Amino acid sequence: MSEQSEVAELPLEEVARRITSGAVRLAAATAAWLALVAEFDRREGWGAAGIRSCAHWLAWQCGLSPGAAREHVRVARALTALPSTAAAFTAGRLSYAKVRALTRVAEPATEAMLLDLASELTASQVERVVRQWRRADAVDRGTVVARRRFDSWWDDDGMLHVRMCLDAEAGAAFLAGVDSLAERAARRERAATERDAGVRGGAGGADDEGVPGRGRITERRCAAVAQLASAAADADRRAGDPPRREVVVHVDAAVVADDAAAGRAHLQGGPALHPAQVRRMLCEATVVTMLTRGREPLAVGRARRFATRAQRRALHRRDGGCARPGCAEIRIERLHAHHLRHWLFGGATDVSNMVLLCDTDHGQAHDLELVISRRDGRLVATAPDGRRVWGAVDAGFRDGVAGLGGGADDDRFAGVQPLDRTIGRRPAPAPAPGAALGPEEASEPVQEAPTASITRLLFPDRAPDLPDAVHVNGEPMDLAYVVGVLLGNRDLERRLAAENAGGHGGLVAAA
Repeated sequence: MSEQSEVAELPLEEVARRITSGAVRLAAATAAWLALVAEFDRREGWGAAGIRSCAHWLAWQCGLSPGAAREHVRVARALTALPSTAAAFTAGRLSYAKVRALTRVAEPATEAMLLDLASELTASQVERVVRQWRRADAVDRGTVVARRRFDSWWDDDGMLHVRMCLDAEAGAAFLAGVDSLAERAARRERAATERDAGVRGGAGGADDEGVPGRGRITERRCAAVAQLASAAADADRRAGDPPRREVVVHVDAAVVADDAAAGRAHLQGGPALHPAQVRRMLCEATVVTMLTRGREPLAVGRARRFATRAQRRALHRRDGGCARPGCAEIRIERLHAHHLRHWLFGGATDVSNMVLLCDTDHGQAHDLELVISRRDGRLVATAPDGRRVWGAVDAGFRDGVAGLGGGADDDRFAGVQPLDRTIGRRPAPAPAPGAALGPEEASEPVQEAPTASITRLLFPDRAPDLPDAVHVNGEPMDLAYVVGVLLGNRDLERRLAAENAGGHGGLVAAA
């Protein structure tokens, strides 16, 4: 009987018990994994060609986003100084969500009281306490630098979303600039309406024409943000500054001529566009349009040594950004067109002989004298000693749980440091779908698909003794009172520690 069929026949109470116990086992396994990450980071096992930090390595090989990887490394480092929290996490008495929140504010002096509090609160309550703690505490320069953010993404409706996290001074200046432009636009709209319709004894105007007042305010503020960004891009330009970024539209040639023609039209890194929008944008000088037929860029030109702007755009469309596996750099002003076969050795400045690399990876390609080529559609980089670098992303995930028993010397880990130490390795081509297996491959036993047992997956050797659920009281709390008590106790601990240190110092000096 399969695991799924067995679960389907269990009583509902047993399913619920397995869910809670599974959450405990996930927490314990995460704690053990973070301990490995902390040791890996301490010994700098992530140091390899093109890898800048432990978080960079985790994002490259463990299927994490850069932000999640940085957060896991931060928690792993913090737990090394919080032994009680680490022990509770390993024993399955704290979830990762709680530990992640506690490590933002916990210190050795405050660890015990925060640990007691976390055992009685839900994860969301712990998050609220930590947020209020950090808001009430003094904000230093390091905190501002770490928390500053600027994220943008396109949604399914083709709308751009921007999320910013600014310090108080920059945030106030930004809001003042936006509101100033929005108010100026509103005043000009009212004046124009009154000129067109005559003096009507009021300032209703445009806001009375079926558009709610709040919607008009939002429209003006969005326009003000775009106006500020456009004006600032041209302000204070100096010699040596990178060229201003341009709006790049990719459109199949047939689509421009006929709305019903088959093809694509889209903003680079953005949503699809209607042909009418493309034709309107073609009239704007700040928009660069790349006409294509199929996947081949048309008329991108050739250069004697350095790539032309047209070639760089074609490379950006083909590679999407830095071609090194795992590198997230996509900004075209940070990318370089690197010759696979060097110009001095007869290499042509052609799109087929170039690859886009970011500042860091391009510098390393030359400093380490890497030999880079494309084989079977993959980027292959080799050091002078014959060792592969820049291996595939998430190599351990290729075969899933079924491949966990394999060694690190198989081809999937080629170029993944420190797992791959083979000299002179050559990439093994993937077998064609439906190809017959050789006698050696056919004789290998076929691994069965892993079962869905979370215990066997997380602890293949022996399941540790863990509780069936994480203890949570979760009663309502007075947030201001809780944070006040915590901060008061923290300040008392610091003052007593300072007095004790001063007292010991005086005794030593007197002796």
